[in-house]
Amino acid sequence: VAKRNLEAFLYNLSFVEEPAESVASKAIPTTHYGMLQMLQALGFKVALAETETFTGIKGVIDHLQVYEQKRDDLPYEIDGMVIKVNDLRLQDILGMTSHHPRWAMAYKFKARQATSKLLGVEYQVGRTGAITPVAKIKAVQVGGVTVTSISIHNEEYIREKDLRIGDTIIIERSGDVIPQIVHNIPAERTGEEEEIVFPTNCPVCDDVLFKPEGEAVWRCVNINCKAQVVERIIHFVSKDAIDIKYFGEANIRKFFDLGLISDIPSVYELTEDKLQGLEGFGQKSITNVLAAIEASKAQPLHRLIYGLGIRYVGENTSKALAQNIKKVMDLREMQLEDLTNIDDVGTKVSSSILEFFANADNVAMLDKLEQLGISLEKKKEENTGEGRFSGKTFLFTGTLSLYKRKDAEELVEKEGGKILSGVSSKLSYLVVGEDAGSKLEKAKKLVSVTILSEEEFSKLLG
Repeated sequence: VAKRNLEAFLYNLSFVEEPAESVASKAIPTTHYGMLQMLQALGFKVALAETETFTGIKGVIDHLQVYEQKRDDLPYEIDGMVIKVNDLRLQDILGMTSHHPRWAMAYKFKARQATSKLLGVEYQVGRTGAITPVAKIKAVQVGGVTVTSISIHNEEYIREKDLRIGDTIIIERSGDVIPQIVHNIPAERTGEEEEIVFPTNCPVCDDVLFKPEGEAVWRCVNINCKAQVVERIIHFVSKDAIDIKYFGEANIRKFFDLGLISDIPSVYELTEDKLQGLEGFGQKSITNVLAAIEASKAQPLHRLIYGLGIRYVGENTSKALAQNIKKVMDLREMQLEDLTNIDDVGTKVSSSILEFFANADNVAMLDKLEQLGISLEKKKEENTGEGRFSGKTFLFTGTLSLYKRKDAEELVEKEGGKILSGVSSKLSYLVVGEDAGSKLEKAKKLVSVTILSEEEFSKLLG
């Protein structure tokens, strides 16, 4: 890392060890500013010269305005400053949510703006099939960066902004990072501007695009769309899905570029002959990869469901689905009502599952996987929902110290319990670790939820 010309500025000290008896207790800082001074004294880089303490908000505002004017004179880019409570005791009392500290707030400077011209629109297909229009604009400098492309999000965004090819536009870098179009300048129109027509078919595979009700984004739902296939393969073989060891992202991209794999089923068509002679692949590496591919054919049903990458279907939802079916193709036969009756499966998730199995390409892919030896059925030894936690649901929040979260969840599932993804009236137990946030606050309002510490959870397990 030292060879990479990187610099680290520290802004916070998480832990201070109690000093030896010979050291005065005052060595432990009691304020945030004192903490920064301590870090600087220890040799770390700290933005101490730019930091000041105030007793009133007016001083804070004046300081912010000064730095908004002199930001260009700093040897690095900033998009704002952070206002913090100085007293560490008060910081501790204020605490944190699962997302951010309550004792700090960011103040963002006004974004820099520039004028350009909208030259055209290209359409990109993301990993989940989302079609994102990208505006190609006349090159312009904004805050020291040359901008030539800007995401214009979706069809509704284009309509709301009334954007047309040929428009003169005002752009800015949101947070001084992401460029965006603020608005066009109607007075600059000549009448030669062209309306932007959103495609109805995928620009890569030509499948008809689909827009779920209540959403703004058009999507290609063909799992074998070439624009999505590499990312889908990466997800399919990942540790939490089918878990093919020695088959990481770099190898997947390499194999795809060489034409050795073209979709998810083609992973199971790799042979020793195809891998022979590849740079970095000796006999041992080839043996390890092929053995891992073969072993993945017998993974539990919930891992296969998760590996399919169905939108909104995470690990917990995959487990809930697997407990209610015997084979993957059962999901194809279910109706919306059948799916929504499953714990942790709502209308949005159910609609996404139905959409996935309504696509002939996806069904054909599953048929091919089965022909290649991948089990699409539940194994006899998989969790049947029976055990002392049968009918009970669990959720873990905060930082656990006695267990890794995944291990704790597996212990629950082995006893027939289910893991939920959020706090609701369906939740039986919330197990709370350190720095628990909004989930704990929500659970306190529900009389049906029992809140457990890790120690209490451990006793419950026996």
